[in-house]
Amino acid sequence: MHELGITQGIIDRAREAAGANGATKVTDVYLTMTPAADFAFDSIEMYFEMLTEDDGLLCGARLHLDWEPVAATCLECREAFSTEAERPTCPACGSQVVRLDPDAPMVQLTDIGIEGGEE
Repeated sequence: MHELGITQGIIDRAREAAGANGATKVTDVYLTMTPAADFAFDSIEMYFEMLTEDDGLLCGARLHLDWEPVAATCLECREAFSTEAERPTCPACGSQVVRLDPDAPMVQLTDIGIEGGEE
């Protein structure tokens, strides 16, 4: 259920950015996710629609998703590598005992599309 809180945070940041740019409507919300996310994008979409259905500023805004790789370390052979896989395999030894960068962002708001302000 932490997806609800994450989605609310995305909405809050989008609202803040829209306000700072004098927007009357947010048309698009651009997100970047990494394999460090322990939830599916579908959850974010569902909560986004639910939380914005009666919101004049954000209702109808389209979500866009980009994936970015994350740094990983094999716990068997200590190989450091970058991965886009949710369950990565070490390219050096084939182990699946891999640690994703704990400081990597799971999901980030990267941009918004607006109407009625500075785009």
